[in-house]
Amino acid sequence: MNETLSFVDSAGMPERVRVLEYGVDEQPTSGSGFRTRTLRLEDGRLFLQRRLLPAYTTRAESIDALEAEIRAGLTLIRTFQEVSYPPEFTRLAGYAIEVEQPFLLLDPPRDARTLAERAGGLMLSAEQKKFESSLFRALRLLERAGLVHRSIGPATVRWDGARVQVTDFSTADRVGRPRQRIGSQPWVSPEQHAGTGNNDHRDDIWSAGQLVYFVAHSREPTGNRMPPIAGPVRDDLLKDVFAERADQRPDARTMLRRIAASDPWDALGRPSDPLLEGRRRFVELLADKGPSAWPAAPPAEEPEPTQTAVPDPSTGGSGDVKEQYGSGWGRRRPRPGPGRWGTSGRRTGEGR
Repeated sequence: MNETLSFVDSAGMPERVRVLEYGVDEQPTSGSGFRTRTLRLEDGRLFLQRRLLPAYTTRAESIDALEAEIRAGLTLIRTFQEVSYPPEFTRLAGYAIEVEQPFLLLDPPRDARTLAERAGGLMLSAEQKKFESSLFRALRLLERAGLVHRSIGPATVRWDGARVQVTDFSTADRVGRPRQRIGSQPWVSPEQHAGTGNNDHRDDIWSAGQLVYFVAHSREPTGNRMPPIAGPVRDDLLKDVFAERADQRPDARTMLRRIAASDPWDALGRPSDPLLEGRRRFVELLADKGPSAWPAAPPAEEPEPTQTAVPDPSTGGSGDVKEQYGSGWGRRRPRPGPGRWGTSGRRTGEGR
């Protein structure tokens, strides 16, 4: 195969690489206009290519879906660029829009199945706790990125028995933008179904609550509001999750606290010092060199002119003093103690 693929990678750099082989198209979603297949490049990289068929390139909703997934992918990469990219999300590798079949490239998803592909989605109690912890961890990280997925459900969440992976960001949008009517009940919140107000990260909390019910009972919730009784443990976890308004629902951090799970941002959201390893190595080299690592002491300088402290008339001979120099010019010496910006006149944080 001699076909060459041109695209822009997630860092904004153009690439042009020969394709070694294409995989078979996955079964498409009815009427979506998108086709997904694997492809392997000449340099050995394996990607999932999601492309839009030519017949759909004039449809605004199809282009919007492709661009939404690209924007969300770039947002996630830039949010977590200084730390490890969260395995809870598929990762955008590249994209091309001004071509006959616009497409994006994704790193292949982990070896996991969507909840829709599992046998009814049923999980035992111990596995449910791991699932809930990983699911709300993912929503917490989406919140930190300022994104709302808007399509959390069995078809977009994968599970490998240890960790979720949220896929398909074609409906994702920024927090605070006007809501659009996307999705169907009972998976979407009432406000999203009605298309009223602005996007809130707690829209996804509603959807996640429905998903928790789904894996606990091996069946989809019914009706347009809160699902039937889920059991004492699930009911405590899902308290207020199905409130009518987003501002009445708990956020992802609260949900993690309810299941005694740690906040991922505590560990993931504080980038390490990029020079830390270099600093540590520098100290080790100095220790190995011993005293020879330091330059010789400079020769002693000539003594400065005699300085005589004289009383300050304005203070009655006490308090501040002036330093008297040979020229007869006096300069006020400040009182000891905290300076304007913090300690000893430095700005807070300087000189540490």
